[in-house]
Amino acid sequence: MLKDKLKQLLPHVVAIAIFIALSAVYFYPQLKGMQLRQGDIDRHQGMSKEITDFRAKYGAEPLWTNSMFAGMPAYQISTKSANYVDSIQTILILKPFSRPIGYVLLAMIAFYILMLCFGISPWISIIGAVAFGFASIFVLYLEGGHNSKVHAIALLPAVIGSILLAYRKNVVMGALLLAFFICLELSANHIQMTYYALFLIAAIIIVELIIHLKNKLLGKFIKVSLVLAVATIIGVLPAISNLVTTDEYSKYSTRGKSELTITPKSGQQTTSAEALESGYITEYNLSPGETWSLAIPNVKGGRIDYIGNKKDIMPKVDKKYAEYIAQYPSYWGEQASSGGAFYFGASVFLLFILGMVFIKDRLKWAFMAASLLAILLSLKSGVLIEMFINSFPLFNKFRDTKMILLIAQISFPFVGLWFIKELMNVQIDKKKLIYTLVAVNGLFIIFYIAPKLFFDFLTSAEMAYFNKQNTELQNNVPYLTQLLEFKSGLQDARILIFKKDVLRSLLFTILISGLVYMFVIKKLKANLLLLGIGVLILIDLWAVDKRYLNNEQKGREYYNWTEKKEVSTPYRASAADNFILQAEVSKNPSIAKKIDEALASDPKSGANAEEAEITKEKISFRELNFATNYRVVTLQNPFANAEISNFHKSIGGYHGAKLKKYQELIDFYLNDELGTFIKTLQDSSTNSDSIDNLFRNKIPVLGMLNTKYLIYNPGANPLVDES
Repeated sequence: MLKDKLKQLLPHVVAIAIFIALSAVYFYPQLKGMQLRQGDIDRHQGMSKEITDFRAKYGAEPLWTNSMFAGMPAYQISTKSANYVDSIQTILILKPFSRPIGYVLLAMIAFYILMLCFGISPWISIIGAVAFGFASIFVLYLEGGHNSKVHAIALLPAVIGSILLAYRKNVVMGALLLAFFICLELSANHIQMTYYALFLIAAIIIVELIIHLKNKLLGKFIKVSLVLAVATIIGVLPAISNLVTTDEYSKYSTRGKSELTITPKSGQQTTSAEALESGYITEYNLSPGETWSLAIPNVKGGRIDYIGNKKDIMPKVDKKYAEYIAQYPSYWGEQASSGGAFYFGASVFLLFILGMVFIKDRLKWAFMAASLLAILLSLKSGVLIEMFINSFPLFNKFRDTKMILLIAQISFPFVGLWFIKELMNVQIDKKKLIYTLVAVNGLFIIFYIAPKLFFDFLTSAEMAYFNKQNTELQNNVPYLTQLLEFKSGLQDARILIFKKDVLRSLLFTILISGLVYMFVIKKLKANLLLLGIGVLILIDLWAVDKRYLNNEQKGREYYNWTEKKEVSTPYRASAADNFILQAEVSKNPSIAKKIDEALASDPKSGANAEEAEITKEKISFRELNFATNYRVVTLQNPFANAEISNFHKSIGGYHGAKLKKYQELIDFYLNDELGTFIKTLQDSSTNSDSIDNLFRNKIPVLGMLNTKYLIYNPGANPLVDES
């Protein structure tokens, strides 16, 4: 009996070991004590500094911070709350492994659970988990520092698996798992990801209803659905405080309704929006055809980079225009910026198509329909996305809707590896298989042979420029000829980039096709089929992921990794910051006394010289901040700058959902007043009297907000309002 149980347990132990090993190898600098360079994490530390200082000094949770945008609720930044269910995953996974290893490990475990819940064997489930965990969406967001986003996406497969288990096999176990994983999902605190997953969950429930109706099992469906509803409520309860405060705050944030009926400078009536504007929502969405990046990473150039940096491409570029073409971006999509492609694997894409063709279960249509909807809603424009922005509940509360492609990230490997299960258990039509394989591979071949049939390889802005020039230069034939040659050369360079990745994707689809076909004609054993597919999927995804987040070094320095101490102290006080510190201390000697007392009681103040210096700086600005009420503004991107918040009470800051009223204050007054400051500083006749006059008469709103210091150059003394 014990031997049988150990035998049953073995695949799961092997699965966890594989997941740990793969995560550790990919992120191996973490094992050396390094941490990822993550811009958003640096900014988060800046904007939460006052909160963490208060927590450290007083042992309590502040509900308000003055360090950003002249003050905003702290619970939208860094307030901690007790959630004992969430502590389980922290203790078991995220604490011993930490990020990023812990997040990718969690993602693979969650997807493994999804497939097991659906009755797929552990060995096939391992492959599906790897396909999900190494989709490029994770490395892209980890590189950017969007940790809560990665955490939320990672847990979603387990939520979906719980629902499938309840409908298909065991309602009690499914409900228990759902309550548990719903709690973890909401505790990850990225409601946008959870919201998008509801589209897939809704599709699954609708298809299950149809299946139950067809089988005359409506009563069972209602019973299971009611149990799952109760489980959902139970799962929501531990995270309810965060949901309630977020809902309350959203009404007053940039997602809420404006009380104004005029627009800045115009004085004209305008509609008071209760959500984000369409252009802001779709700023980072995909252009038509760019969703092919799910199977061809460089379908529109991948990430923003110069063509000149493509050392394998430049030798093939038209030498006459190579110098100019090199200065153009290799990315020709329509996103405001692109850190890389959402790539889920050409190999996984082929398996997904095979699943849609050969799986008989109607449930596959839920994954197909939700994925198609996600693709359409990830686009920059279109009738459907405009309809959703204008009419669908809550959809216009979130920006960058291409993140809804997380549905495809789940669906592609799930349906694809579900097909492998069917392949091993059911005899499939060999002729139909050949037609499907030829169709998919043929499509990639057509992409390679005739790329201009599908893409123009120019951005809309470039197209507009060339069209305008073409019209204006009709009478200047020599220059027009050169322009057209340059345009053609630019397109050809991008075609080379495109074709290289098409060929790459084609290689993987051909290899997967060969393995599947060999198994069908009984020339390949099942274990070798699984091994081959698993290895190909891993190589396919791993290689693309490494384009975006890798372990390359320049000398002894990593490009993407840094020492822990640098991550914990992303900002150091500038000359301007130290000037403010000394100016305030000189006016109020009691601050110096508080700093000395705090340093005397801090154990780190007696550490090595470097650590002691950092500790002194942190404590000095902490005590300064608690003892004063002045505010600071910088001219360096003030309303997306968290560095000032790290040291002072800031007029600006960095946050995705600032207060609506404050945003309107920025739009109506602060931008203009800062513009006045810049013009004054650029005037060669500016003197101290001009600056004094500026503080007293030209910036009344900044004055109202108690702005005392203006930093125009971090390396110089700031301008001071002496009034």
